Amino acid sequence: MERIWHTITKMSLELVPISVIMSVLTDQVIKTANAAKDVFDKESFKDLSKHLFDIELVLKELQLQKLNDSRAARQALEFLEADVKKANNLIDKYKNRAPFYLLVRCRHIIKEVQDVTRDIGKSLAALSLVNTDVLSGISDQVNRLQSEMQRAEFDASHSRLQIIDKLNQGLTDQKFDQGFANDLLKEIARAVGVPVEPLELSKELESFRREKEEAANRKERAEVLFLEQVIELLSQADAARDYEEVRKQYFVRLQVIECYDPREEYIQPFKAFICCITGAVMVDPVSLCTGTACERAALEAWLERGEKTDPETGALLEDFSYRSNLRLRQSIQEWKELNYCIKIRSCKAKLQSEAHFLVEEALDQMRELMKENSINKDWISIGGLTDIIVTILGNSHNEDVNKNILITLKDLAEGHARNKVSILMLKNSRTLLSLSEFTGNCFFFLQSLDPSIHLIILVEFKFL
Repeated sequence: MERIWHTITKMSLELVPISVIMSVLTDQVIKTANAAKDVFDKESFKDLSKHLFDIELVLKELQLQKLNDSRAARQALEFLEADVKKANNLIDKYKNRAPFYLLVRCRHIIKEVQDVTRDIGKSLAALSLVNTDVLSGISDQVNRLQSEMQRAEFDASHSRLQIIDKLNQGLTDQKFDQGFANDLLKEIARAVGVPVEPLELSKELESFRREKEEAANRKERAEVLFLEQVIELLSQADAARDYEEVRKQYFVRLQVIECYDPREEYIQPFKAFICCITGAVMVDPVSLCTGTACERAALEAWLERGEKTDPETGALLEDFSYRSNLRLRQSIQEWKELNYCIKIRSCKAKLQSEAHFLVEEALDQMRELMKENSINKDWISIGGLTDIIVTILGNSHNEDVNKNILITLKDLAEGHARNKVSILMLKNSRTLLSLSEFTGNCFFFLQSLDPSIHLIILVEFKFL
């Protein structure tokens, strides 16, 4: 059909019967309307589709009533055809895009659909104006349609706009920390219907990276820059982490803590890490032009109260602006990671002691570590603690210890596919099958992975 229309437009429109032009245009409108329905999860495209199907009825009425074959009518058809073609190109541009991409670019996409809808409405108005008599039977319908299209106002859902605002604020504030990225990634996934599972999230992030590569191939520099920023932010999330990089990072941190006393369980923070307003270690540090660093929320509250002095020095501020302190944030994160490694080392020593109270203390600390930062689910396993507690489970007859180990294994496996499989592929994992006698108020489901080699995969742990 496009080939036919291309042939027609190559010819002088005056030589082509207007009925042929109308027939080809009607088919193009139907094709575009059907294609618009299938763009993933975009209400604006569905609205455009509905309008196009309404235009189809107008064009068919013109064909039945024999529209005026005038220069003005042909020009109006030409404008309408050009705008429908723009709509079709827009649909082709977005119909197979990744769900994550469609969400983060939804404001831009909706604006494009809104503009093309309004343009088609204007062209329809011009066509109806030169065919007033022919369309007299449906004039009210046509006037309402072209008016609706010219005044079209499309927008995303409130929940999606909140996600976009959060993303844009994160980019503006350069909030490239793991906690923020984890929360944002989960919100995006839920909004587009992607399971909040590491494997699925990793796939979506990979497709997002391909979007950036394709934009680079198209020489769309602004688009590439935006996507690079989004990828840099979301790459801080756990699901975006490469396991080998996580493993390498752990051993780099482990090498640093070797100079600390093995009995050490905590590295004190540097003074620079402490917010001068809250007295706590900063999470999102920002710096004033004076060089004073504060927790963002605390500084914002300080300035909103009308304070006009530097919160650290007391000097009057001439400039109240501030910016993210990425270097300080990174240093604080490295300090936290060193403390994770120190605690993991300490837990390992406690687990290897034969004192039940030290084993339980270590298990409690392991769960706290996982709660504080999910990277510790990897680091605990890399550090060999998972192997140790499964071995203890196979040899211990202490019900409280066994129950505590099961709860810890459940936390290690929850939302972590690698740990879920590796736990029950350990040497002593088969002892889990016979633990029912020790666990009166907890149970778990096990499923055979391969009867021939007697490997067992953890399906789910549940605790009453």
